Amino acid sequence: MSNRFFILIITTITLSLISCKSDYTKAVERGLGSGLVQDSLIFGMRMGQTKKDFYSVCWDLNKQQLISEGPGNLTAKYTDPEDSTRDASLRKEMYFYGIFDEQDTMRGMGMTYHYIAWSPWNRNLFSDSLLEDLKQQYIRDYPGNAFVSIDIDLPEYQAFAKVDGNRQILMYQKDKRQVVVKIEDLRYKLKK
Repeated sequence: MSNRFFILIITTITLSLISCKSDYTKAVERGLGSGLVQDSLIFGMRMGQTKKDFYSVCWDLNKQQLISEGPGNLTAKYTDPEDSTRDASLRKEMYFYGIFDEQDTMRGMGMTYHYIAWSPWNRNLFSDSLLEDLKQQYIRDYPGNAFVSIDIDLPEYQAFAKVDGNRQILMYQKDKRQVVVKIEDLRYKLKK
């Protein structure tokens, strides 16, 4: 009788520990366990390219006048093209730069978005609305799993992550105006 009771207790504890995992932790385990390798970033760039490749693609995009330099020339800037069929106030601007390892291999992309028409009195263009807009955009552009809510060190703002194989797309409100999006290779990120 005592062996059965002991097994029941151990089983209960094990099930309790397993059920304590967050949706995010479960998504990461499923993604990495799947063996699926997703390496696509933005503008045709891929994880695994070099910093030189990143600059070459940016140079070509700049020559085509699709991007320009960001503030302080520390990032590249992309502005949504004008579209007469869309609400012009919803045009976004994105600043981006690759995430590189010690060997200058691109392991992801860091981006910051804001609505061009943002202002403190324009409540419908605050970062919470932008976050929802970007979630839909990234689900469309990077099909697969849904975003799950996660906790970050900015308790007053929302954060979400989407994990497909090794690729994680993290997005969170930086402040009332901006949303940060990071696409990262979890194999590298979790190794660090």
